[in-house]
Amino acid sequence: MTINMITTNRSCVLLRSLTVEIRDMPVPPVGDDDVLVKVEATGICGSDLHTYSHGGVGHNFIKEPQVLGHESAGTIVKVGPNVVHLKVGDRVAIEPTRFCRKCYNCRIGKTNVCRFFKQASMPGNPGTLSQYFACESDLAVQIPSSLSWEEAGCIQPLAVAVQLAKRARFSGGQTLAIFGCGPLGCMVIAVAQAFGISKILAFDILQKRVEFAKGFGADYVSVVPPKPEGKGYHEWAEAWKVSALAEAGVDSWGVDVVVEASGAEAAMHAGMSFVHMGGTYVQAGLGQAVTPFPMFSIVAKEIDVIGTVRYTAGCYQAAIDLMSKKRIDLRPMITATFPLTRSVDALEAVRKGDDLKVVIMNQQ
Repeated sequence: MTINMITTNRSCVLLRSLTVEIRDMPVPPVGDDDVLVKVEATGICGSDLHTYSHGGVGHNFIKEPQVLGHESAGTIVKVGPNVVHLKVGDRVAIEPTRFCRKCYNCRIGKTNVCRFFKQASMPGNPGTLSQYFACESDLAVQIPSSLSWEEAGCIQPLAVAVQLAKRARFSGGQTLAIFGCGPLGCMVIAVAQAFGISKILAFDILQKRVEFAKGFGADYVSVVPPKPEGKGYHEWAEAWKVSALAEAGVDSWGVDVVVEASGAEAAMHAGMSFVHMGGTYVQAGLGQAVTPFPMFSIVAKEIDVIGTVRYTAGCYQAAIDLMSKKRIDLRPMITATFPLTRSVDALEAVRKGDDLKVVIMNQQ
């Protein structure tokens, strides 16, 4: 079947919170500078889950049926007339964020926070959880045949972890504590190892998640202890820090870098306690739109508080290189795959929390 004979595009469409439907959508048009990708695999992200569960993320909610998905890879089946560096048959990972290339942030290289960015699967922008997806050709990054499609569906979140490492200025010899051992947390652990971090501590509320973290290279893992009733977050976190750091063999002063990857308020307070004076705290997890934050610790300890989102130039290629050179193996993270026709089962599996990383096979 030639591309001109394809008239439908089976897609996972969110109608409202907790309600999706598999629909035949039009095959997207291909502009002069675009490529059309036959999508093979799509990873399910925490933001996908949030959109599925609540009908949106933060203050951005869907107003009409929305195709989900943004962690995808596939094969090029059509190229626009101006595209010279890619061809039909190339295997590519799709960068889901389109940026304007003209605003101040784009001009200084911060394309991840482009003033006018558009993100696949955000309200009003079709996602990649379809059989076919069109994108600008420079947002299709070639991948080697050595990577399986399932692995390729994890390139986007690994690029996010690479961006986090750049923002946090990971360097050899540092100590790191990670709160939240889901897919992003475990990918940060893997990237931290590749960057030469000397000691990695990982915490989660679930035993199975810290076991995953151990498998990805964390030196010390522990389940987060419950906060006693009547005790404040700061008092609880400071007491826990003393015992945890001693058990992990880390100086009681604290760790160099904390990455909060859960979005939980308790983890934010714990992170502020675990990082030493003058250290770095990175907020990567998405929780409530507004959460109380320990301002006194930030000021008194002169903590560098950093937000991080998406990725910048080079992060995708760095992620692909880390995987293709076997410095990072994400295969153990992929605990379930589903056909596109069972997308609701895939989303429910993520919602239940029994799997670490779920990948949907778009052509099935």
